[in-house]
Amino acid sequence: MSGTPMVAGSADSVGGASPVSQVAPGGAAPARRRSDRLVGTSRAVLRTLEQVAVAGRGRFHLYISGEEGVEKDLVARLIHEASEWAIGGFFALDASLVPETLVGRELFGSERAAINSLPGESTGALTRFAGGTVLIDHIESLPKELQQALALALNDGRFRRLGGSTPHALECRVIGASAEPLDALVQAGRIYPELAERLRLLEIQLPALRERREDILPLAAQALAAARDEVERELGRATKVRGFTRDALERLREHSWPGNERELREQVRSAVRLARGEEVGVEDLLLLPDASDEVPSFRDAKRKFERDYVARVLRICKGNISRAARIAKKDRKDFYDVMRRNQINPAEFR
Repeated sequence: MSGTPMVAGSADSVGGASPVSQVAPGGAAPARRRSDRLVGTSRAVLRTLEQVAVAGRGRFHLYISGEEGVEKDLVARLIHEASEWAIGGFFALDASLVPETLVGRELFGSERAAINSLPGESTGALTRFAGGTVLIDHIESLPKELQQALALALNDGRFRRLGGSTPHALECRVIGASAEPLDALVQAGRIYPELAERLRLLEIQLPALRERREDILPLAAQALAAARDEVERELGRATKVRGFTRDALERLREHSWPGNERELREQVRSAVRLARGEEVGVEDLLLLPDASDEVPSFRDAKRKFERDYVARVLRICKGNISRAARIAKKDRKDFYDVMRRNQINPAEFR
């Protein structure tokens, strides 16, 4: 399918490795960014947009699956913004990044002295975001007793804080998410069956980027525009980068993108900073070859990337370490340590 890339409304994506992201109830929505849209021309994107519309019209709980790096968080936020739940704020939790002793407190809240190390009472997200949406990524990482408590809450519309006996009304939408479909998690015994049933009314399965190659170049164009905006804000002036060379476009199209949209955006973001001319070239993308019979070790591949990246930045900066460190967004001492570890002499680039 070809034509103009399909675009859905905005949403602020969960970035980095932070376990929690939120838009407070009644608070101002984050400033819209170019990357806060679902872009593509594939049947999968069209189907996802239809499912977002269906979910936006309803009040039911649901589930989103897709490999790491696909835009599950973005789809959840688009659903939130399209629904009446938008007035209550949005909360995203990565259950795999929060210690088991704290994740229950974060979701359900806790009564005074329910957790020895945290004696004060706490109001959980299910209460704080009443009227809104709570996204739980890697939902299978929740301890089994919390999965059971959540299943009961979704079924009965009530829940209790940790250590408490008073029921509280569940007045928010819950969206579960994971890299695997619900059936696979149930069969592997990694999710409580009743919890899976409560989320099964609508399951949105997002395919990997390698399975919808027609979306790669529209996504790359969007990522380049967003990266240009970011660089221009930092420099206070316009950047000369306007697009990709023909070879770079071909490399983008052929790459398997194991890290999906997240990997593509980060690669383009780095390439815009490295590009010397008006177009991003293949050498700026720093993409490793796809897997073959001769796959380097992770350590060797990482070391090669470091060497290539540092050499490229130093070449751009004519050996100026301070400027190179700023471009790489690293402390000067850390950047110097990387140079020394890879036996790179900045004088060779002056």
